[in-house]
Amino acid sequence: MQSIRDAVVPFAVLLFLVLLPTGCRRSRARPRVATVEEGEPVLGSRVPNGHPAGSSGSGHPDGGPSDAGPGGGADGGSTAFGSPDPTLLPGASIAQAPLTGIYDALDVPSLAAGSTYSDPTTDVTIYKLTSASFPVPSSGWNHDYAEGGDEVSLPYHGTTRAVLARQAGGWYWLIDFTPGVGVSNPRLLTGNVLPFMDLAFTFSNNPATPYYAWVSDGSMIRRIDIRTLAEAPGGGWPQIAPGATWLHQSENDGLFVWMLGALGTTMVAFEPATNTMQSYTNLGMNEPRIDRAGRYVGITMNVPLNGLIVWDWETGEIAWTAPGDPGIPFAHVASLRRRWVSVDWNQDYPPDYTLFLPDTPGSARLIGGPANGSLVHGDGNWIQHPADLDDQWAIFCHYGSLRPPESFWLSPGGMVLITPKGDRRLLGHPYNTASSYMYYTFAKFSSDGRYVLFTSDMDGSPRSDLFLAELPAR
Repeated sequence: MQSIRDAVVPFAVLLFLVLLPTGCRRSRARPRVATVEEGEPVLGSRVPNGHPAGSSGSGHPDGGPSDAGPGGGADGGSTAFGSPDPTLLPGASIAQAPLTGIYDALDVPSLAAGSTYSDPTTDVTIYKLTSASFPVPSSGWNHDYAEGGDEVSLPYHGTTRAVLARQAGGWYWLIDFTPGVGVSNPRLLTGNVLPFMDLAFTFSNNPATPYYAWVSDGSMIRRIDIRTLAEAPGGGWPQIAPGATWLHQSENDGLFVWMLGALGTTMVAFEPATNTMQSYTNLGMNEPRIDRAGRYVGITMNVPLNGLIVWDWETGEIAWTAPGDPGIPFAHVASLRRRWVSVDWNQDYPPDYTLFLPDTPGSARLIGGPANGSLVHGDGNWIQHPADLDDQWAIFCHYGSLRPPESFWLSPGGMVLITPKGDRRLLGHPYNTASSYMYYTFAKFSSDGRYVLFTSDMDGSPRSDLFLAELPAR
């Protein structure tokens, strides 16, 4: 019997993945051979818009490395730089089109890894993490889907974090990132710490254990220490999990969820603190989405198309369902605490953003528009604890081209932060024209909300690289 890693995907399945309108079309690309070339840190350099190494365009001083843990935690996302505050960003509007002339003048493709530039519209500082030569020579770099597991760690050594990077859809690497300094310490994931496909890795979102991550190698899920890449058994790990993908978790690593197989029909939920596991099987399943507060899992359905099944950990039963098309679709959602946010692309255009409350049956409703596209991915990896849950921030970004062609979209082509209560802010534009799924932008929060990871081909250059946008803080 072939392993999941080595299976040949039939053409009919590939065609299905290309045409499927819901969720993440998961890549089975095999790793490419790479040469490990670890060296000295790649320092941030002075770039055309004048940000020297060790400075930040948003004016936040570097706290300096130490052996201390993160400067804050999942509750509000406090860091050595302060707490991220999207209200310091400009309000989003339909007038904020990409400023390609200014962006192209920055010559971002030629910037070294570790360099920064300012977004032409918002002045947000953006760090370039990879290049044609870092971590190793490569035709391009990408990352996984916009939701699911955490791909940017919490600070695990002073202000240094790790980022999961993928080498042109093949090998996975960890790269260290230190704000105001640059990138360093690239390490290749191999053997049983190599994710067997995308969405098979997640960093800890618990401020007490920022050095842990979990990896599915296609047969087991293991907890590893990212400082040594050694397995860290205990606390309920490892777990036998054949073909486990869509690996992600609620706040403080409380409840983990995964799906068995890229086209699987079984969702598994696991609570490490009690070493308790439950599962749910449905032949119409597309993918699971955790409620970041725990307890509930929202399952996007293929049948009915874009339908929703809300599964309750405490009862082990279905709590409620929603029919999906032609009504409000449950797909490409941002998963917050007791909130799922998306876009109703079944509406007349321009459509509205939408809201689902996991603990409230029949709660799907519109929350105002215009949205920033119909071809959008949402993300809610930032763990937030505002007094009003409707003040949580999600991020949405268009995919497949530089921007949608019509004039009525909000901040067309931009990375737009929204709250269910109605706030809309522009983080910046990724300037990504890529039409290949592998190189979609997939804007994704760190779990403390300090950064947004994204992929860009830098306005149509021959290659794609990884970037971190730094949220302003106070």
